[in-house]
Amino acid sequence: MQVFLAEYAGFCRGVKNALELTLREVSRGKKVYTLGPLVHNKQVIQYLAAKGVQLVTSVQELVNEVASEITVIIRAHGISPVLYQDLQADKRITIVDATCPFVKRLQKIAHQYGQKGYNIIIFGNRYHPEVQALLGWAGENTTVIDPQQNDALAEMPLSSKTILISQTTQREDCFWSLVKKLKVINPELEVRNTICKATMFRQGAAAKLAATVDLMFVVGDPQSANTHKLTQVCREVVKTYQIAEAWEIPGESLAGVERVGVTAGASTPPWTIKEVMVKMENGKLDNLEDTRTEDTSTEEGFSFQEIRDYRPGDAVKGKVVLVEEEQVLVDIGYKSEAILPRNEIILEEEPSLKDKFAVGDEIDLLVLRVNQQEDKIIVSQKRLERERRWKEIEESAETGTTMQGIVKEVVPAGIIVDLDSGIEAFMPGSLVDVRYIPDFTQFMGQEFSFKVIELNRERDKIILSRKLLLEEEAEKQKKEVLASLKEDEIIKGIVKRLTDFGAFVDVGGIDGLVHISEVSWQRVGHPQEVLKVGEEVNVKVLEVIPERERISLSIRRTQLDPWTRINKEFTVGEIITGRVTRIVNFGAFVELIPGAEGLVHISQMADFHVNHPSEIIREGEDVEAKILDINVDNKRISLSMKKARPASRNFLQSSSQESESQNVTLGDVFGDLFNNSRTAKEEEVEENENENE
Repeated sequence: MQVFLAEYAGFCRGVKNALELTLREVSRGKKVYTLGPLVHNKQVIQYLAAKGVQLVTSVQELVNEVASEITVIIRAHGISPVLYQDLQADKRITIVDATCPFVKRLQKIAHQYGQKGYNIIIFGNRYHPEVQALLGWAGENTTVIDPQQNDALAEMPLSSKTILISQTTQREDCFWSLVKKLKVINPELEVRNTICKATMFRQGAAAKLAATVDLMFVVGDPQSANTHKLTQVCREVVKTYQIAEAWEIPGESLAGVERVGVTAGASTPPWTIKEVMVKMENGKLDNLEDTRTEDTSTEEGFSFQEIRDYRPGDAVKGKVVLVEEEQVLVDIGYKSEAILPRNEIILEEEPSLKDKFAVGDEIDLLVLRVNQQEDKIIVSQKRLERERRWKEIEESAETGTTMQGIVKEVVPAGIIVDLDSGIEAFMPGSLVDVRYIPDFTQFMGQEFSFKVIELNRERDKIILSRKLLLEEEAEKQKKEVLASLKEDEIIKGIVKRLTDFGAFVDVGGIDGLVHISEVSWQRVGHPQEVLKVGEEVNVKVLEVIPERERISLSIRRTQLDPWTRINKEFTVGEIITGRVTRIVNFGAFVELIPGAEGLVHISQMADFHVNHPSEIIREGEDVEAKILDINVDNKRISLSMKKARPASRNFLQSSSQESESQNVTLGDVFGDLFNNSRTAKEEEVEENENENE
């Protein structure tokens, strides 16, 4: 047979707190009394009696027995304010309030609404000590609805100022069922769910376990309200027995049972739970399956969870147990739940704390204040997160690491960046980018990466630079590109800038130069004739000099050399028509195809003397010429205009008249008519021109 223990079983924190406070007073040598049973469990009361703790049922009984100074423990269920005043009236009595924190909260709610004149409805057992005490806090206009008294609904108050609260140990499903019925009678009814979260966890864990076993045992005193509710919950799922001690286990109930579940009320001591489980396992603990993590030591070795003493500035981890409108209650292992106020939480646009927290969430907190007398501890999430974030920022400033933040606001001088945890920083406009940005509104809401360049925590001043990060990234990319480029490889680039001497092309974060002579096979006067800024082009890497960050590129060498077409498309003796691209002193260059030109020497322009080619032709003019010679290796083509079209008499006459008007002789015009040879200087100029192509 396998035995399983529910995740939440046995002492709740309120009961633990009450027992710890009582035993603390005993250890100090005080004479200790409890006003009524500290908790509803006979074994715990017997345990305390063995420690010298005496039980009285009324203040009068206590007063009659007092002969010297004594300590009175107010039990976990609490007492009415009248009884509290009676105790305070006797100066021989030292009061130690062990009221459960959830019960205290309930009493505070009842008192506040009673003071406002509300009709108060309490969902609970009228004769339970918690409800009896609560009636004293709520005032006269209070009605109690027992879970079994449905006929009382007709007598409910119809006033708009009516509120429903609950005894802390009631079933939540029954509570909301009542809310539904009352809302029909009074739609304006105000509702506060004051059921202890530990009770809900305990009942939920019991129901979950009951659904997986063949039999359930609920261990607890018959007088315990929460034990009774646990039994109800389990019986709705599986066959269930309620027992107070191990000897009450009916032996015949375990016959043929393979899986048994065990849970226990909030006032059931750990030794009783263990005795029950040991008996079911016939004393063999090896196979005991315990899903609970709380201590379940025997009475002889009985010990409670150690309660830490916290100081302001301590960083703690806790579990959310209750989420209210203005605060969150967190279990941090203290006597009572720590209070996390709304103003100590970082809230962006969440209107409700329930949007940020859920019961069971584990959160990190910073202790702000500790009040030992009231067992009250105030914590902050915001200040802890802010402190941790400041340390991260300081470390980033020291090491130069990169951080991230969201652009929150644009101001005239730059932008405000949200660094999280309520910390903001300033980034001057000059440090936003490597280029000039006229309007920063385009960055609103964007996540930026940056470096911290200035920090002054005392003045809450942080200066950031995105430009520095971009420059570092660009420098890194530049080095990577320079290292990766190989001569003669062809890559893609973006035209960034055009100048008289060439074009600058971005080839991956670094600019290379395409000299004007490498822009095109055609003769280009300015790169803008064939290129546009922003245009994507193919370039060939000619030279890379990393130490000088210099890259030489060529666009024309990624294209087909037009001179490879010359021998295929043209022959010596052929007459062609071409456009005059340039005029020089010794002749004119005529384009046969884009990128390939031939030279018409000045002596081959006409059958008469020509002082300068511009006398008979103009740049851009189409002319006919005969191919005299083709030398592809040296990229030379010799052309002749006079052998393609002889000059007419009219042209000669007009030339003669023009010469006479310029005071020249016919000898000056025709003296070199038959001299077709070129000087060495002219050939050198032509050769240089072809090489530049």
